[in-house]
Amino acid sequence: MEEEYEILENTVKDFNTKYVDNNSLKLENEVMGKEFIKMLADQGFFSMMAEESDATGSDVKALSVVLENLAKSAPASAVKVLLANAFSTLAKERGILDAVGNGSKSGTVTFSDLLMAEGQNGNLKIDNGRVKGEKEFVLGSDSDFVLTLLNSGELVLLKSGFTVGKKHKRLGFRSVGFSSIIVDSSDYEVIAREGRKVLRKMYESFSIPIAAIALGMSEGVSQKALDYAKVRTAFGHYLKDFQPLAFDLTSLIAEMDILKRYFHDLLSSPINRKEAMFLKQKALGLAKDISKTSLQIHGGYGYLEDFGIEKFYRDSMALSVLFHSEENDMEELATMVFESKAGFV
Repeated sequence: MEEEYEILENTVKDFNTKYVDNNSLKLENEVMGKEFIKMLADQGFFSMMAEESDATGSDVKALSVVLENLAKSAPASAVKVLLANAFSTLAKERGILDAVGNGSKSGTVTFSDLLMAEGQNGNLKIDNGRVKGEKEFVLGSDSDFVLTLLNSGELVLLKSGFTVGKKHKRLGFRSVGFSSIIVDSSDYEVIAREGRKVLRKMYESFSIPIAAIALGMSEGVSQKALDYAKVRTAFGHYLKDFQPLAFDLTSLIAEMDILKRYFHDLLSSPINRKEAMFLKQKALGLAKDISKTSLQIHGGYGYLEDFGIEKFYRDSMALSVLFHSEENDMEELATMVFESKAGFV
């Protein structure tokens, strides 16, 4: 890893030690307080994508390093940072960008517009100069600003005039708002006429950051499993001494280490879209597998919140659902691999 990324990694590790590790349960189950959000903002984590990335995508890479390390301790905080930076890639008004960057305001993007069929997550339209309707499944619905698609395909920035609607049951990332929003707003800005295309480009550019969260979660939960297997005994032996358990966990950690090396290689070279999507696909699958195995190793204790295992299992599932369309991504990857349209029948 390049020196600048190592410095950034150590910065996040120090932040976790001081502010996250002893409060991870609170950060999981309660709405993130303004004080903690301000601390994230003061580190510069919310504004890493506020300016257009250079040709090598260095901003995306730096963000990925931050997300990986935040996710080791508190995946919800990594998601909060991801949403803020996704918002910053598309919002244009300097005052709003500054407010989100310094943590005094918050912004989100409706990823669900891309991950669900058109019309399945609500209806928004302009009627007599006002945006009206309802949008479902908004992650970060407690934000001050929302970037979302209209039925007409335009991407709009809602600055006010929306309220939280029906709250959806949250599998993971419980400290991040997740609900519908009810909109009746004259305070909006049309960001792009071809909004779906713009939103799709943003989504594609976030393959490595999403993979980074999955890798960080894998690292965090696997370490808990290793530590527990070294001290917990059964039938007179430590859990690590039982061959099936030791071999299963070792195999998953080997896969994780290979993906981490691949991740670090991508940080050191120009971003390749196919490689980034490969990493995301495998990292999301690994996070689910390794958190499930860790849950099994802990037995009944794994389901207790105090052990911090069940949150990784829930969050790994939620990450895969809320930031990933497996069928669409695999069809696109298959087309890249076969160098012609593939996997669509």
